Amino acid sequence: MTIERSPEHSLRRAYGYPYPAPSHDYLFADGRVEALPADPDLGNRQPVIAVGSNRAPEQLARKFGDMGESTIPVTWAWMHGYDVVYCAHLAGYGSVPATLHGSPGTEVRVAVTWLTEAQLERMHETENVGASYVYGTFDPDAINLGDGRPAMRAGCYITKCGALALDGAPVALAEIEAKGRQFKSLPQAAKLALLHGMFGDHPEEAAWVLSLLGEENRPRRAHLTERLSEKTVPFDDPRFRVILG
Repeated sequence: MTIERSPEHSLRRAYGYPYPAPSHDYLFADGRVEALPADPDLGNRQPVIAVGSNRAPEQLARKFGDMGESTIPVTWAWMHGYDVVYCAHLAGYGSVPATLHGSPGTEVRVAVTWLTEAQLERMHETENVGASYVYGTFDPDAINLGDGRPAMRAGCYITKCGALALDGAPVALAEIEAKGRQFKSLPQAAKLALLHGMFGDHPEEAAWVLSLLGEENRPRRAHLTERLSEKTVPFDDPRFRVILG
């Protein structure tokens, strides 16, 4: 069943990315946020780095709400030599999504979703692997999983379009915590305003964003992505091994 959303709701989703997330480790359980057990069983789960909305309970609810019983441990970690930056495309719900990019001297705080095999397959589907993103894993030394957890390969989704670099360098998400940030940072609202000023074909920013939403407007988003493709920086990291896409 299709649920009709008001323009106000759609705009809140577009501008709200990457959405609020607890500052502490937590358990996503059937749409609720619960305390993570002191010694969670992570043995049969794959750690997958969440650099953008996948760290937020409301996005996990959108992606896993129809899977029945769905429990996902979410923990926080630090990556050294990386930052979370904007992709060179728009999501179907109007946000400029995030991707990881190399940034020597920067430490960025990311979430880690611990997924079962079935949950990982669902996450691949929601990330449009092969078209929008590739999925791969980082060498164990690329991320500190925290809380004394052993080093292991962690998965991550990396945009195929590259990082958006309108002024020659990627732009970090201001909403994401980082130390020693080298890139300029902007919040989502400012990034959308910037894109509207450069590429908008409607005088009102909100109307322009709404005109890009949904499956019916995929050609408009594709056209914008094509225009943005001239201002990108590709991801190239020997510690990342592509598995899918």
